Amino acid sequence: MKRALPVIAILIICIKGFGQDPDPSPVIRQPFLQLTYHTGVYWSRTIYLNNQISRGYRAIDARFGFQTTGGKLWHQYHSYPRFGFGVHYADLIKDPSDTILGNPFSLFGFYKAPWATIGPFTFSTDMGLGLSYTSVIFNLETNPYNDLIASHLNLFFDFVFNLGLRVAPRLDLCAGFGVSHYSNGRIHMPQKGVNHWGGSFSMSYFFNSHQRRKLDSHAGKTFTRAPLVYTDPPLFEPYEELQLMAGAGITDWQELGEAEGVHYLLYDGSIERAIKGIAPEDVTTFQKTYLGGHIGYQFIVDRVTILINLGTYFMQHTYDRGFIFSRWGGRVRLTDHLHANICIKTRNGVRADWIEWGMAYTVKTR
Repeated sequence: MKRALPVIAILIICIKGFGQDPDPSPVIRQPFLQLTYHTGVYWSRTIYLNNQISRGYRAIDARFGFQTTGGKLWHQYHSYPRFGFGVHYADLIKDPSDTILGNPFSLFGFYKAPWATIGPFTFSTDMGLGLSYTSVIFNLETNPYNDLIASHLNLFFDFVFNLGLRVAPRLDLCAGFGVSHYSNGRIHMPQKGVNHWGGSFSMSYFFNSHQRRKLDSHAGKTFTRAPLVYTDPPLFEPYEELQLMAGAGITDWQELGEAEGVHYLLYDGSIERAIKGIAPEDVTTFQKTYLGGHIGYQFIVDRVTILINLGTYFMQHTYDRGFIFSRWGGRVRLTDHLHANICIKTRNGVRADWIEWGMAYTVKTR
């Protein structure tokens, strides 16, 4: 954990520059710094490491972000959320001598959505998504028992239910419970992924923006939080749209092997090794193709969309992936019609199948 302290110190030093932003814009930004401690237990599947992971995990993270104040309509539509970026450092095993799983270091963006506020208490959900690096991974000769992490670079995901308390004008305390996940989406194997669930405890310290300091000094105040803007935003008008999407990804077929197979839409090149009774060289392109459909939910925040899809296969020539799949990910609107997205597609509902990069084009039909 000591190796994370220099990074957190650098982040704190940088705060001063953000807090003194001279932008005279009427939209008052409310910057804050948050420090969080995480601890909990595993719910990962593993063959060799059950004794080690029984000790649980611990982690710390530092976040710098902004409390929205209603200067834009999406602030008000989403009940004045917080967003920003952070760094996360974890001891995957509570043992200083651990050389099997190591200490992943993650960079991520976060979005905190409030759902209910009663007096000084606020119930919210907090989601973080980013990339994680670890130097300790599976190696057939030097680290053969690590069946959880097989690549240096992994996806990092964190989701927490929080209960926050405003204890002072500058200070918030928060307790939460949630899950975190590290995975490479089966780009390299063996890869069962790291899954945690447990508690978190955080403290947020709010800084004055340049505009707010001037307002407070004129009013004879030392510090107040930026007031929230309340207006009557226009009602949302439902619409229908047609969306065309193309995506690709890479997956590793064998438990010990190189990545094989590129997936275009629902075409899976690695299936040639999964159809029983047919030699890989005799498997046709049609037999490598799935036909499926899904329903989904989209959570839209300005240009960013969170995707949650659940689907099934109407046609498949191998049944190693089950009958249910899900897609979880995000999409960024580049233009009025063009979007870029990254998703993780699962097999049997929960196990990672591949990470999918894609582009989508949408047209309003009504």
